[in-house]
Amino acid sequence: MPEMTTAPPEDLQLALSAMLRNPLKTLVPPWSWKAAALSASVRAITFFTTNLRSGRGEATKAMLVEAVFAIFAGGLVGAISQQLRRAKPLWATALLVWMGLPGAMLLVQLFVHELVGTPHLGTGLLLSFCFASICSAFTWYAMRQGAMLGGIDQTTIRHDFRAFPGIMLGFLLVVPRTVIKLRTSSTIS
Repeated sequence: MPEMTTAPPEDLQLALSAMLRNPLKTLVPPWSWKAAALSASVRAITFFTTNLRSGRGEATKAMLVEAVFAIFAGGLVGAISQQLRRAKPLWATALLVWMGLPGAMLLVQLFVHELVGTPHLGTGLLLSFCFASICSAFTWYAMRQGAMLGGIDQTTIRHDFRAFPGIMLGFLLVVPRTVIKLRTSSTIS
């Protein structure tokens, strides 16, 4: 299967449409094993811990189910985030990446865990959603900065680790900078 040779559309609606029309071409090459590995590690531990009260066997089963689910979900959300890294309007794209994608994955995750009979879902799902939301936002932000990319634009782990301190600082300062910018623009008006 050939990799994408053209950049994804910068318009959010066009980018979403392109992914729906041709998911294999738009989502498989940039499938994010980096996001998948991070997601699977943290979310599996969360489900293991929250299900320990039902015994080690149930906790292990919940952990394995979540790890497998998170590998696919994290990689898919990473691939979608990469396709949307330049999409505009920025606010709508941010909302979709930060809340919409984790929310959709939460519904699938609930179905999967209900199907296998995971006993204690509430806390695990809540923590998983919060983690997925923050990670999805961070991954998208990092991709906008040229890190954590897969497919034809793939970056190396070495590149990503070198870039992470600056990206992490920038990510943590997004909200304060936005508030300052809004306050400054409202006082000027």
